[in-house]
Amino acid sequence: MLTLKLLKRSILGLFLFILITSSLSSANSVYLPYIEKIEIKGNTKTLDYVIRREIKHETLNLLDSLVAEQDRERIENLRIFSEVTWKTIPLDSENSKLVFSVIESVQNLPPSILPTYDEKTGWSLNAGVLFTNFKGRNQSLSFNLSVGGKDTYGLIFSDPWILGDHVSLRSEIDKSIYRHNFLDYNVEKDKVRIDFGKWFGENIKTLIGFSIESIKFKNESLSTILKSNYLSINPVIKYDTRNIYWNPTKGILWSNLFNSNRGIINKNRFVNYSWKQSLSLYHEVIKLERKVIIAFNGTYNFFWGEKDEIWLNYLGDSFTVRGWPLISQSSYRSESNEFRFGYELLYGSVELRKEIIPKKVTNYGTQIGLLGVLFIDVGSISYNILNLNETPKIIGSGMGIRIPFPMLHVIRFDLGWGYRNGKWNKGTLHWGVSHKF
Repeated sequence: MLTLKLLKRSILGLFLFILITSSLSSANSVYLPYIEKIEIKGNTKTLDYVIRREIKHETLNLLDSLVAEQDRERIENLRIFSEVTWKTIPLDSENSKLVFSVIESVQNLPPSILPTYDEKTGWSLNAGVLFTNFKGRNQSLSFNLSVGGKDTYGLIFSDPWILGDHVSLRSEIDKSIYRHNFLDYNVEKDKVRIDFGKWFGENIKTLIGFSIESIKFKNESLSTILKSNYLSINPVIKYDTRNIYWNPTKGILWSNLFNSNRGIINKNRFVNYSWKQSLSLYHEVIKLERKVIIAFNGTYNFFWGEKDEIWLNYLGDSFTVRGWPLISQSSYRSESNEFRFGYELLYGSVELRKEIIPKKVTNYGTQIGLLGVLFIDVGSISYNILNLNETPKIIGSGMGIRIPFPMLHVIRFDLGWGYRNGKWNKGTLHWGVSHKF
């Protein structure tokens, strides 16, 4: 009798164990729709194939939300859409379709006259025409003419897929005349350039550029003219795992930019080379609705070969160490600013970025967003690479904002203060286009 009761309890226990295990398994299971087809909505101008070539998710397969999100990020990185979203919609066949919805940003700048600013040349009045999604193929075509701090005219064309999968072409014809920002010369420059690019997979990005340039440095008071004609060859290789270009929350960007300049006129033969290497890291430190990201960058620029005054570099601007007054001819002649000039540069930055207004599209079809930034920069410069580590460092620290903007990608404003030898300066406002890194 006792044996029978134990047997009944064992059978009952086994039944309850199977029932509970099945219930827990059902509760933890996630329904994954079977994707029968992929659709694109919202692209009134952009051709479908421009978007589809960025989509890696397969049809006739279960939904992979990670792949779908990566597809969404690639489409957003085309920089021709203000917003990109995805969702699944059930079909009558009991399967689902994966739908990518896009909102196209402003892609054409009609003939217009606008003020523009450059830290090296100042304000100019720019007239031109710009197409950032020419014929809906993600090609770019622009013609510009400017007068003021920089007199220029030029034509630029680019196509990121001209010969298939991420095989790109960019061509440029340009003439510019401006006052050199720290040398006592007026500069006249003519340039013809062509770039060929190729991606290997999703992360390795290569490019090689060729340009023929003619440059004249004129000093009318001294009746001096320095003229140089040279061939410039510029190989570039990048390893890029960033998720979103406008405001990366993860990934790295390792860039190597090489430059070779070779004189092509017998009486002005020269050769020089430079190598600029940059490493940037991005990490989302607090996962909130409004993101908080910390970003690091380290950059060095080595220069060897013909070291003429016209190839001089300097430290202390919106792309090196912020918070320092812009270089001018008077500051170049001052002995107190010798520490800001040289050929070899080494600098780094840390930025804490906080979303104040997440990027979105308003009911009126305009794009808004705002990013707040705290930063600190440090760097040094030298005429000789052997003395670079011995050169006193300069520091810049401050705050800024970033605003996403159609066609220009990002507009930024930085207010910083420079520090050296135990003293802070009065501060400087920098502004321009694109992130520092």
